[in-house]
Formats: sequence, C-alpha cells, structure tokens
Amino acid sequence: MLSGEYAVLEGATALVAAVNARAFIHLGGSLDAAAGEEPARPAPEADEARRLAEAELGATEGDLRIDVGALRSGEDGAMKLGLGSSAASAAGAAAVVALAHGLDLELERRRVLGWALAGHHAVAPEGSGADVAACVLGGVVRFERAQPEAARRLDWPEGLELRVVWTGVEARTSDFISKVRAFEAGHATGFSSLVTRLSSEAARFADAFEAGDVTAIVDCAGRYGHAMEALGRAADAPIVEYTLRRVAALAREAGGAAKPSGAGGGDVAVAFFTSRVAAERFERACRTAKMQILDLRVDPEGVRAEA
Repeated sequence: MLSGEYAVLEGATALVAAVNARAFIHLGGSLDAAAGEEPARPAPEADEARRLAEAELGATEGDLRIDVGALRSGEDGAMKLGLGSSAASAAGAAAVVALAHGLDLELERRRVLGWALAGHHAVAPEGSGADVAACVLGGVVRFERAQPEAARRLDWPEGLELRVVWTGVEARTSDFISKVRAFEAGHATGFSSLVTRLSSEAARFADAFEAGDVTAIVDCAGRYGHAMEALGRAADAPIVEYTLRRVAALAREAGGAAKPSGAGGGDVAVAFFTSRVAAERFERACRTAKMQILDLRVDPEGVRAEA
C-alpha cells in the first residue's frame, strides 16, 4: 500500500503497488496426504477464488500447490513480510483456473479480478481488496472499495524514488482493524474526524501521484503517516510503533517521508524521495540503524503464466 490505509475501508481512494516478489501457484496432480505432502502455504482465499472461478468456467482437476516463500522472511519462511501473500494466492488461484480453461489472461484479467476479490472477501471480509487488485493488474493501481471493477493502473511519476523497509516485526492486519472498529463503535465522532483526515490525505496523494508531482507526493506521504499515528493513539493500537517512527525519522532526515504500508504495527514501511541522492542517503542511514531495505521494485505485470 502506498496510501489509503484504513480510509479505503470507508470509501476513500487507495494507491497500491504490485512488487517483484511473486507467489507461485500450480494446479495439477494430487497431493499425497499419506506422505505428508501439502501445499507449501495453504490459503483458504485461494481455495475460495478457485471455487468461484470454477463455478463459472467448470471444474478443474488436481490440487493447488502454493509457494509464497518470496513474500516471507527467515530461513524457514516463518514470518510474513506484509506484502500481501493471501491476496497473491487468491489472484493466482483464479488465474490458474482461467488458464486451465484456455482463457487469455490479458483479455480476461477483469474476470480474474472479480473471482479473486470475491474469494479473498469470503475469507477476510474486513480487507479492502486493494492488494488483490494490484496482484491481478500489476503496476500501481488506483482503487476504491465500492467500485473494484473501476480499478485502474497509473504511471510511475518521473523522479519519484521509493524504498521499502522491513521492520523485523510481524503484524496481523485483522488485529489492528478490530481495534479501530472498536474505537469507532465507542467514539463515532472522533473516528469520523480521523477518517475524514485520512480520506482527504489519500485523495491528495492519489491526485499528486496521477499528476506526477513528486514534491507533493512526498509531503502527502508524511502527512498520511502522521494521520495514521493519530488514529493509532485514539484507538489504543500501535499502528505506528517504535520502528515505524524511527523509519519515518530517518526518511525526514534524508529529505523524504515514510509511512507504514498496510495496517501498521510492523511489517513494512514505504519511504518516498524526490531524488536518488536522498534515497541513497536514507539507505545508508537504515544500514547504520540495522534496518533492512528490501530489494523490491514496482512490477508492471500482474498475474501471468510461466512455463
């Protein structure tokens, strides 16, 4: 997520990017339960997306094998990085069914998106679906929850530098959304005020991005991070915890801005800069602070078939 966290759940615009860390989904053959064989990363979202695609296209044979190792951390892949592994699994499962029926993914990408979104929503209804749209469409996607079919890709602004930092802390999106919903239930006015602030900043960010105004993008990112921190304080949820605050401080010192990517509480942060010099200054500061810059870039391709 580049911008729009929490606000997208209330109808605001979000920008989300596909990155070059891929899940791999294979359909075919049967898993040998007796031998303890199972999908590398079982994903109920993928099962639902497959079921919905098959409801329209017809049944397919074989079991799903899912590998999301590239979206996880640690020698055994025990920790998620917060890069949307469940969304990627749902997108891949819908796409592999389409391929099994001989469909052209480029021509049928919107249908694949519908199955993937519905499958993901069936398991995680609290999610926006923005990450699913990025996985299917690729590139940077402008997304609104009420009109997922209208999701569209945007060009990356010339001169804008992006860096992604792994906090080393794994966070569960559902836990933070639950706390924010509890705050909403008990403090409707305060919640409304904070969401209005987030929504306004999300719209400014998206408009600046579409206009290619890199200075405004960086300014908006900084303000959005502050707004997320204010929501966290109000909801008694560490949305911007210590490491994320430290990343934001290092980005400011380097001449840019950083914010959580996703629900916060850990996972990854995104940092924006108007020059490569500033971005490299930030990288050096992160290395000194023992923070890991992930080797990620925006991937213009969404779901695709591989031989």
